[in-house]
Amino acid sequence: MTKAKSAMKMPELLVFARMLTIGFIVAEVWRISFYLGASFAPKLADVNFYIISSGIFSGVMLILFYGVSRGAHISTVRIIRSLRIDLLIVVCVGIWTNVLTSPSLSKLHVAINKVDPYWGGAILLLLCVILLSPLIQQFWRKSKKTIPQLYFIADEEIGDVEEDLLSNEAQAKSFAETVLASGAHAGLVFGVDGPWGVGKTSFINLAQQYWASAEDRAIVCRFEPLRYASEPDLTDRLIRDLSATIQRKVFVPEFRPTVSRYSRLIKGKADVSFLGFKLSMEPSNETIDELLEDIDEVLKRIDRRVIIIIDDLDRLDPKTINNVLFATRRTFKLSQATYVLCYDTEILVDSKDESSKAREFLEKFVTVKLSLFVDSTSIRDFLRRDWKREENKLGSIPSDTMLKLSAVLNELADILDGNLAAKYLPLVGNMRKVKRFVNAMVLMQIEKSDLGKTDFNKRDLINLMLIHLGYPGLFRQIYAEETEGRRGIFSVIREYDKPKFKNSTELSKLIENQEESPAFLLSQLFDVTTLGLEDRSDVDEAVLASRACFNQDSYRNLEKYLKLIVRFASPEPQDTFVLYQKAVEKVEKGAPISSILTSSDFSLERGEQAHDQFWRLLVSQSYEFTRNVADDAIDTLINYLPLYSTIENEDRGLRQRSIYSLLRLVDRAGWGRTSGRRLPNSPENIIEIAWRIFGENTYKEKGIIERLAHKSRGVIGWNDLMIFRLYCSMDRQGQLHNLYSALIVHQDKNAQTNGLVTDLSIKGMRKISQEIFALFKLNYIDTKLNFFKEVIDTPHEMFLGENGLLINQVISKDKTIQNVNPIANRVSMARSIIKNFVIYQLSNSLPPNGSGVGCGYYDVSGANDAKGIASLMNDYIFNFCFNPNINEDNIFHFLDYCLSNLTSSFFSGAEESGYFATKSELPGGLDPNEMGKYWSQYGQFIRQQTSVIDDREVLTSNYTAFYNEDLAGVFTVLDQLANEVV
Repeated sequence: MTKAKSAMKMPELLVFARMLTIGFIVAEVWRISFYLGASFAPKLADVNFYIISSGIFSGVMLILFYGVSRGAHISTVRIIRSLRIDLLIVVCVGIWTNVLTSPSLSKLHVAINKVDPYWGGAILLLLCVILLSPLIQQFWRKSKKTIPQLYFIADEEIGDVEEDLLSNEAQAKSFAETVLASGAHAGLVFGVDGPWGVGKTSFINLAQQYWASAEDRAIVCRFEPLRYASEPDLTDRLIRDLSATIQRKVFVPEFRPTVSRYSRLIKGKADVSFLGFKLSMEPSNETIDELLEDIDEVLKRIDRRVIIIIDDLDRLDPKTINNVLFATRRTFKLSQATYVLCYDTEILVDSKDESSKAREFLEKFVTVKLSLFVDSTSIRDFLRRDWKREENKLGSIPSDTMLKLSAVLNELADILDGNLAAKYLPLVGNMRKVKRFVNAMVLMQIEKSDLGKTDFNKRDLINLMLIHLGYPGLFRQIYAEETEGRRGIFSVIREYDKPKFKNSTELSKLIENQEESPAFLLSQLFDVTTLGLEDRSDVDEAVLASRACFNQDSYRNLEKYLKLIVRFASPEPQDTFVLYQKAVEKVEKGAPISSILTSSDFSLERGEQAHDQFWRLLVSQSYEFTRNVADDAIDTLINYLPLYSTIENEDRGLRQRSIYSLLRLVDRAGWGRTSGRRLPNSPENIIEIAWRIFGENTYKEKGIIERLAHKSRGVIGWNDLMIFRLYCSMDRQGQLHNLYSALIVHQDKNAQTNGLVTDLSIKGMRKISQEIFALFKLNYIDTKLNFFKEVIDTPHEMFLGENGLLINQVISKDKTIQNVNPIANRVSMARSIIKNFVIYQLSNSLPPNGSGVGCGYYDVSGANDAKGIASLMNDYIFNFCFNPNINEDNIFHFLDYCLSNLTSSFFSGAEESGYFATKSELPGGLDPNEMGKYWSQYGQFIRQQTSVIDDREVLTSNYTAFYNEDLAGVFTVLDQLANEVV
């Protein structure tokens, strides 16, 4: 027969017995302490009163401080608020019983009175040490702080309103009020439904703050089944947590035995072994419902509701979820309890065999459901500006670090504010995923790399990071195929005969086989249709240097992205396109070019690549330069030529390449410039180019010819000038139309600039060839300087440019250093190239045939073109530079010249292998007849002088010739030329 609800409860005998015992023990401890203190007090008679007072005060403060640290004041308030006068009376009765039983304890009291008086001091000191020890340890832990080297955001729920980043405070408060206003009745379950990372726990924390303010009405119990998933009986654990929570909030001593009875009941039968006998202990005949009614009576008597929050339900396996729900249902008899379950329906449904039945089960179990959603605008506003607010800082990440990451965060905010936001929400649609994203950036140490000074496209970087975070297998495939110089299926393709871009067929198949989110990210990164590259053949260099889809030839962009994410390797500024683009923009705004080239990023100590890339980009964007900018660019480039290397390093030296940059600058920006609009390219305007070249009109004493061949630049300056002249020849089919036309109209304003290329080339090159030869004649022929000797005597550091002095020091200190020989050899090659090239350009008399018109084709003056320059050059070379009567060493200039003009068997089709002398190539640009005459006159003498020389060599860019191996063939050809002399 069940017990009637109106029946009176039995007295709480165990509770009263405990209080009686406490009163008795407190009285006895007080009595013993008094006896020990009375014996110890006389020993302190001679101690100063102030010292004793200070000791008493310190002891009292120690006890108070210890009590406050342990929460004694909170427990005291809780006991007082309980108004349990009955228990206070029982404690007093316990003290009275101690007084009544004191005669029976007289022997113990007498013994304590007779102990050594210092026992009281010893015990007092021991108690002080015991109380002081945990206080010191707690203070020591708080004072020791470790400064982190890196800062990451912990995935922790928020604790108060100030940390609410998603503006959930109003909704949480409304929910909390609804729970409180719903009243108390059995089986009331509120469900908080939302996907992982939406902030369910944080939402409940905000609601709990409101419930905490109404502590006189409700007690909140947080039950986390994930912590106890391995325990066999979750109902027992739920009751234990509920008991502990209630006893922390209110003074209910009768609650512990009630809960203990419940715990014993659900555990059922217990077996105990003792001295070989096995005893079985059965629980009482009470039912679970009766015990739940007793617990409910306790809750009613203290006039409190209990809100039981069960979080992370969707993180459990199906079996444990069933156990939790079953445990919750078993406690539905508690009419004072309201349940709040936090879960993701889709996760729970996926964990069931039959999704429809699972949904129906949840609908039946949950009384009221609240669904949480994250508004993308909240995350967008946070990424864009709200993180800067003091109350919204991202955990432990300093504000200056976040500020450096703001470039990427702003781009992510723009994405969430755009048309593709719905596609990105599964990837970064909640604060948990945003935190993971920020932590990934911190791990990559992006804040140490100013993204504004790199070529990285922020959206491509975001997409690759999302693949890296969410789909590591796919990311590993991209990394394996597109790094270490490899090109896989991800980078776009542009076939040789088809200028438009396209994707590989394997990429299309891969995208089709992916889930929606990774397929979307791959399309955003690599699909030419999505990127708008499908129908484009002309793509800006800024795009080629920044988008991740380009990973071939000189644009290894995707590999740089992958190295940044995996290896945390940021490209050097000199390897980025943006460095040079920003530098050019500064120039266009009026910044002196010299100030840019002398900055740390462009220091020549780092190499010449930065200068090379700067001039290349500057020239390509020089069409719209104003006069001041154009003049500065041309003047600065000419001034910087001696600082650049002449030696070849996988290609021509920067000094040679810069000559063509100078020509393009002059052609594009060296005429028709004003402070505003550019003038049309009419003959009267483009003639300014010729003025710049010859130093006429406003450019008097500033002509390019004169500046390039200035005496301070020596023979290398003449090499610069001859390269400049050669590119001015129209028959070479260069892209310098304005310059070609200017050279023609400078000689005849009415001359046609269109027509047969050979005729136009002859006209255009006449004046510049005559001017250059006149300058050479003035500097070398008239002054009797041997050009070949001048080349040999030129210090090798002049060939090396700005870094020449540093390399020269290495060479001069230790000739055995391994890298000396390659450098010395390159300098020797440069000497041979300059000697042959300058002399060839001045002396050859070939008409325009695609290789440029030789200076020797023209007369010193006039338009007869009877090859007068060639005749003078041959006379200078053979009768002065090679003449052994002037200096016996001149024969070596001659022989070195011959050995540097050998012919390759590959091009000649001869049966001989390697390089050998031929009558057609050996003279170079000189007259074969004059060479034959020279050999007829000095051949015998030269043979005698070289008979004992076998260790001399001549280095060229294609081969190395040796005196002891190659001179015999040269002598044979020279004999043939001598025999053919007219």
